[in-house]
Amino acid sequence: MDQAEDILELSENFKIDLDQVPYIDGRGREKQKKVARRRWAILAKALKSPAGSQPSSPTDEISVRRISSFMLLQTRELPAPPTAHPSDLITKRTWFVYSITLDPTTTFDVNVGHRNRTFSAEDLMGFNNTGNVCIWPSEETLSYYVCLNLTLFEGKRVLELGGGMSCLAGVFVAKYSAAARVLLTDGNKTSVENVSAILECNKFSCRTECEVLKWGQPDPARRQFDAILSADCLFFDDARVDFINCLSSRLAPGGFALVMAPRRGSTLDSFVSQSEARGLRCKRVMNYSEVVWEKRLALMSHCDYNDNIHYPVLIEVNKG
Repeated sequence: MDQAEDILELSENFKIDLDQVPYIDGRGREKQKKVARRRWAILAKALKSPAGSQPSSPTDEISVRRISSFMLLQTRELPAPPTAHPSDLITKRTWFVYSITLDPTTTFDVNVGHRNRTFSAEDLMGFNNTGNVCIWPSEETLSYYVCLNLTLFEGKRVLELGGGMSCLAGVFVAKYSAAARVLLTDGNKTSVENVSAILECNKFSCRTECEVLKWGQPDPARRQFDAILSADCLFFDDARVDFINCLSSRLAPGGFALVMAPRRGSTLDSFVSQSEARGLRCKRVMNYSEVVWEKRLALMSHCDYNDNIHYPVLIEVNKG
């Protein structure tokens, strides 16, 4: 294929070379490029949209979720912000209800805001900015898993690392479990600002806060947590050591972490081996939900589905 066709032009000064997308390799290269193009098209659409336009909705046809979602979340746009006295932070967003249904009588829902603006190249490039665009499958499946297992968090201090624009799994835990405290974090201040708006528009069962947390920086307060959540945070090779060190230092003795991520080449294997070298115990769980497993089997026949990059594996991490 001509190299010129492998570059997605977002603007005159912003291009993405698909040969540099880390999870593309020699196997099934053309198929993977097609999927990569669709994923980056989300960013292209955001960058090209007029200022003030709404971001892609959870059910936008262009969204990669049409290909890689496990359809565990139901979404509904709200006609107005879900609060009687909305601040500017809230009114600058379009609001949705995200729902997870476990059975006909059990549904969990949270209010999630999407920023009413386009995303600049500066917003999207760099560390931990992909969470500003949409909900990825690892976050979707982790949210479903925590709703299935809310008793895990009873009386626990809970931390979410790299939660992106919604910290969705942590928000479900904060609203529906009997946790003692929940802290939602990301390394991107724009994401944390969005999470702050979400906290204003939901009622929680415990003390719930958000803050910017960069994995490579120490915590002067030396706070530790009984449970840590993280979705799709393993693909940055340069940041993996910082992530593991953060995980180890923030996890209380006897605590556990739930890390959800696809294999994506060797990234998951590298995380496990480096974590174990750091003294953490890791257990990979492929079938963590019969519902998710059945959806995976159904997707296997989809021409654009790639198990290596689309199916999130659950890693249970324990600190002795």
